[in-house]
Amino acid sequence: MFTKEELLVIEDALKIADAEYIKLIDENKNNKNRMVAFNRKQKKLWLVQNKLKKLKEEQN
Repeated sequence: MFTKEELLVIEDALKIADAEYIKLIDENKNNKNRMVAFNRKQKKLWLVQNKLKKLKEEQN
């Protein structure tokens, strides 16, 4: 499906997105609605990261 190098690139991109969501959540601590929205998006990102981890394990 994906090569090992492609999976590593995807993993790096997801790490960057995760860091961005953490930053946005911290910036919006006073705005609960936005903070919750970013938190939900981050949880979806974590699900994708877990799936990617399984794909990498299956590939080995």
